[in-house]
Amino acid sequence: MKYSSILTRVVRSCALIASIVFASSVSAEEYYKSYAIEGRPNVHVDVDDSSVHVVASDASQVEFRVIYEGFTMGVGGDLHVDSQQSGNQVTLTAHTKPHVIIGFSTRRLRTEVHMPKNADLQIDSSDGSIDVTSVNGNITVHTNDGAVKATQLAGKIDLVTNDGSVTVDALKGEIRLHSGDGAISGGSLDGKCEASTKDGQIHLAGRFDALRLRSSDGAVSASAASGSRMSTDWEIQTSDGSVEVALPTDLRANLDASTGDGHISIGLPVTVQGDLSKTHIQGTLNGGGPVLRIHTGDGSIHVRAT
Repeated sequence: MKYSSILTRVVRSCALIASIVFASSVSAEEYYKSYAIEGRPNVHVDVDDSSVHVVASDASQVEFRVIYEGFTMGVGGDLHVDSQQSGNQVTLTAHTKPHVIIGFSTRRLRTEVHMPKNADLQIDSSDGSIDVTSVNGNITVHTNDGAVKATQLAGKIDLVTNDGSVTVDALKGEIRLHSGDGAISGGSLDGKCEASTKDGQIHLAGRFDALRLRSSDGAVSASAASGSRMSTDWEIQTSDGSVEVALPTDLRANLDASTGDGHISIGLPVTVQGDLSKTHIQGTLNGGGPVLRIHTGDGSIHVRAT
């Protein structure tokens, strides 16, 4: 092989490596805006293809930061970011256009929100995970594709993903959790809780006044801490999977537990009503109260003391 041919190949290889290193080392750019708020903020975030991370504090302003890499902003660009304020309502939009990738390309989009603790919050994302911490108010979160994580929230809380897990901790108030395809888990909950998933397990623990858990395919477990009271009927069910429920020893309820294929074990004193069956038990706990309905289509049920 001629020296010139070897040299040509070396030059081409070096050029290819340099182009890859350059493409992978392109620094991220960002959009940043800050808004002063005098009253209670109402924050709305609407993004197409971005993860969203929200952190609240005692600050009196709302800050938006959109970090992007591989996108171009401006006229003819494939990323449009805008924010505006109208009184105490602050809105951020980050929308992307379809993009054809030719060769090596890296596209990343991340949205960060810093805001006051006592505020109302709405997040809509077409594709991306969402993480929210320390907000007190009306909180609505929705993503079509991505995990949802929430910590230390209080108020009316509605967290929904069409495809992804939901993980929560230290939520208080009126809580609704839903996944179209994913597990739901969390602890230190306090208040009224409704959780549902079409495909996944549910594992929740806390002090409950109302409880409704439903899985179309997956095991369900609920641990009600001391101080839980049934202000209305409770329902815990799955179409396919085992169910485990832990209850305070002083909880007053009318128990109705049934399984299509499995057995039932009760580790609490129950006054049984009607015939005793391995697949269906009705009775009262501590003299009775609202109905505690537990059901699985295929699996065993175990009820024990917290």
